[in-house]
Amino acid sequence: MKILLVEDNKTIGSNIKKYLELEHHEVIRAENGLYAFEILKHKIFDVIVLDLMLPGMDGITLCKNIKKINPGIPTIMTTAKWELEDKLEWFDSGADDYLVKPFDLKELSARIQAISKRVGTKNIIDHKNIRIDRDQKKVFKNNEEIKLTLKEFQILEYLFDRLGRSVSRSEIIDEIRGNDQIFEEDAKLDVYISNLRKKLGKSLIDTIKGFGYQIAN
Repeated sequence: MKILLVEDNKTIGSNIKKYLELEHHEVIRAENGLYAFEILKHKIFDVIVLDLMLPGMDGITLCKNIKKINPGIPTIMTTAKWELEDKLEWFDSGADDYLVKPFDLKELSARIQAISKRVGTKNIIDHKNIRIDRDQKKVFKNNEEIKLTLKEFQILEYLFDRLGRSVSRSEIIDEIRGNDQIFEEDAKLDVYISNLRKKLGKSLIDTIKGFGYQIAN
């Protein structure tokens, strides 16, 4: 998974990062809340692990801001506080889980795995800087919602479901057309693909000459 670790203590942050990387996660670390928030405007993560006490922007404020731009991203708060009032404040900010310091790195890894399973049930697809929310039929680029038509969304979702392989034009048309007879026109597919590239980036969808399309790796 792609994990954003927000921890200002260099020793603790380094130890957590090394451990999670040994668990085969991709970890980016930020040492203050403001920098973390800037990163989140341009990159998509599967999980965020953030400390409560941070310079620049504290963990509570950061968590609230994260949930405004990306409410579906799971967040684990780490803190030395443990009173009930503190826990209620964390969850009110949007935190999905918490760990009280000092904690075992194995437990952190287990919490991350548990959260990832819960996210899986929300039908979220992430690839590079693109996120698809199946339930809400929404698409985000760099955490900014991009408005798509229903047909554009269906085509994009279909290609993402077949990530890593080429999909023929006829396969896409047969799947997406439904009762829409206008989709009988093969050229109509080119229009939808062109619109998706304009909205989400030219390099997102590769053309397989004489065959069809695929999501670029």
